[in-house]
Amino acid sequence: MKSSEVFINNFLTHREVTNQLIEKIDRDNYDYKPTPTSMEAHKLADHILKSLYTFAQLAHQQNPEPLFSEEDTTPLTERAKRYTEETIRLVTDLSDEQLSEVLNVKHMLGRDIPAGALLQLGLDHEIHHKGQLFVYVRGMGNTELPFYVKFE
Repeated sequence: MKSSEVFINNFLTHREVTNQLIEKIDRDNYDYKPTPTSMEAHKLADHILKSLYTFAQLAHQQNPEPLFSEEDTTPLTERAKRYTEETIRLVTDLSDEQLSEVLNVKHMLGRDIPAGALLQLGLDHEIHHKGQLFVYVRGMGNTELPFYVKFE
């Protein structure tokens, strides 16, 4: 099995839960935030979705471009679906050699790292924010929440 396939399988155990949490955010709650200094729910969800996609673009040595502009009103569930599909597409296309290639990301991270490590960092970042999203969705009144990972 290619390293990219292993990564995608691991990614999906988390992203599917993230997407389930996003499904629980009604449009009326897009601006919800648990504290005055917190990010709004729709911005947190968008940040989660965009981040790993951005890292996958960097792994392909592409200039990162979001799929949706900040002004776009596409529902979060549709954004989640599209970002997930596009992230999978990008990562699937990466060879083991490309995943080993050291990327110039000093401007973002303070050091250069291999593409595979960048993707793992992106997944760890998503997991961190997914935990926050659990708090948001619970604060919106949802009591039936998914397990933190999804097994097939």
